[in-house]
Amino acid sequence: MATTMTAKRGPRGGEMRGSGGRARACPIEDGVTDHPSTADLRASLSTRDQELEEMRRRLRELEKLEVEIPPAASHEEESETATTAEKAEVDARSIYVGNVDYACLPEEVQQHFQFCGTINRVTILTDSFGQPKGFAYVEFDEVEAVQNALLLNETELHGRPLKVCPKRTNIPGMKQSRGRHPVHPFYPSYG
Repeated sequence: MATTMTAKRGPRGGEMRGSGGRARACPIEDGVTDHPSTADLRASLSTRDQELEEMRRRLRELEKLEVEIPPAASHEEESETATTAEKAEVDARSIYVGNVDYACLPEEVQQHFQFCGTINRVTILTDSFGQPKGFAYVEFDEVEAVQNALLLNETELHGRPLKVCPKRTNIPGMKQSRGRHPVHPFYPSYG
């Protein structure tokens, strides 16, 4: 099947070349086109090649500098240790409150524990749908307030007895075992 080239008039009265009845936006007026010439394209590519070489040169320089700088692993370890120490200090001033009613608000938990000491924060954890999980954490200003709060164990809030205990500190990388004692590991029977 042969395709014929037809000349069409564009919106500005100039001639447009098209193929098969479709017009492309390439107006030709007095032999001048809007497309860059081959020389212009080669010059543009040459400029881009020079820019690319300059970037590669800078990258090599940066790689050399990276080798000369000692690794920052020790700094990361120090900041991780500081963060763990800060978390442990905050956890020492916090309590876990279990069996919290699902309709209970953080303000109500705060009122329940207000006589123990100054409260910095009350957090009622929620699931991915925004529904309360049934427990909360209360962070106090002083460590002594934790001992006062432990006296409120088994007190009622919204008709439910609360379980109050000190908040434990999670150690990164340590997995909590559930249900199995480490002295008596589980060995499945293959029969």
